[in-house]
Amino acid sequence: MTLKPVTLLASAVLLLASCGSPVGREQQCFSSLETSARLTTVSTLSGPVAGYIDDGVYIYKGIPYGKAERFMPPTDPEPWKEVRASRSYGPVSPHPARRGWYDDNQAFAMHWDDGYPDEDCLRVNVWTSHIKADAKMPVMVWLHGGGFSEGSSQEQAGYDGTNLARNHGVVVVSLNHRLNALGYLDLSAYGAKYAYSGNVGMLDIVKALEWVKKNIASFGGDPANVTIFGQSGGGGKVSTLMAMPSAKGLFHKAIVQSGSIFNLMDPKYSRRIGAATVAHLGISPSGIDEMAAVPYEKLLSAYQQAVREVTEEARQDGALPANFLDMILFGQLPVVDGEVIPFQPSTSEALALSKDVPTLIGTVYNEFTPDREDPIFRPLALQQAAGRSAAGCAPVYLYRFDWATPVLDGVMGSTHCIEIPFVFDNVLLHRTFTGGAEDAVELGHRVSTAWTSFANTGRPSAKGLPEWEPYPAQMTLNIESTINTIN
Repeated sequence: MTLKPVTLLASAVLLLASCGSPVGREQQCFSSLETSARLTTVSTLSGPVAGYIDDGVYIYKGIPYGKAERFMPPTDPEPWKEVRASRSYGPVSPHPARRGWYDDNQAFAMHWDDGYPDEDCLRVNVWTSHIKADAKMPVMVWLHGGGFSEGSSQEQAGYDGTNLARNHGVVVVSLNHRLNALGYLDLSAYGAKYAYSGNVGMLDIVKALEWVKKNIASFGGDPANVTIFGQSGGGGKVSTLMAMPSAKGLFHKAIVQSGSIFNLMDPKYSRRIGAATVAHLGISPSGIDEMAAVPYEKLLSAYQQAVREVTEEARQDGALPANFLDMILFGQLPVVDGEVIPFQPSTSEALALSKDVPTLIGTVYNEFTPDREDPIFRPLALQQAAGRSAAGCAPVYLYRFDWATPVLDGVMGSTHCIEIPFVFDNVLLHRTFTGGAEDAVELGHRVSTAWTSFANTGRPSAKGLPEWEPYPAQMTLNIESTINTIN
């Protein structure tokens, strides 16, 4: 069928009308795109990079921040002289197959983008509204979820930093780092060469933060005002970074979203997992360097089997953590090795490292229990907030996100990850998860404003929210948000 000109004109008018509808700052319309290297080239210490401009936001993807041999700490990337095209996401860390693809509801709502895997995955992405060295905008570094075993910087639509950069005057950085056996397999019993193998995934993140400190001014960011924020496993990484001497001074504020964590691996058990992995691969201690050439899928299978076996040993020893979250992560966590991570995150020594860092900590109402309040993450968030407050740390702000998605007849409730598109001002962008209704979009504007206000000043605030006092006050975030005191 051929459309008449009047039909095309009417369609265009309807499109323009929808673009001008009162849905707030986030738009559904196509915007201008500029890909000129001349307009977007920025110098980094490793070499120049070119990105693209999406309706006023400069976007750079897949920039190398480091390189690493398997099981070894990261080093600086190889420098380059020619302008490096940086317009698409780089490789993600290899990780297990996502089980959620086989659940149609999850696959629809989450709309994952799992990218392409490669062990050469140390990449950062940057969103900014200015590429002026004197702009000195607050910087927000996002750490993705998936425990310490899965995920990537691009896996959810909600992770896109465009709206935070455009609407809130911050520079957004996200990154990929090594996961599972590649990032946390403890082979330290096999000699000094492997001393840090159980923590190289966290050392990747430290290397990325070092990249931010050295390069972010070229993207308009202020290296003296960096906030790390992450959800689920990303929140666990934030909690861990606050206990790492090598990360001290590389960030100045921290946000933990459903990811408070207290029990990292004891070397006694992480080394058992390393030894069991080596044994399952049929490699002798004298041939330990052969581990570098083992195909990833074979390495992952041996590692997963070792984790199951040593978890059972720890259970028989009575050494499993008391809380459910740490229990299910057991064997797949960073290691308290006495050097990279000297202390467990909840100890007084660890708290002293981040004493001057304001924190924003919270959970969502249901997480994985749609019919009742979350019993898994909530107690840990309260414990972390109370511990930091009692230790005399910088102000702690507590929240609970109660808004429940109407998608799929509301079966998910206020589920794990639901606050992410609100934090990033991406309620419309990820409407398969949020529904994209106008009141939800407005809540997204308020939540993202509170998060970026915290990144800017160390205190969360937004028009439409009650005044947010430090812990023991708690902000309950919903269409009608409230503030109350925790007993």
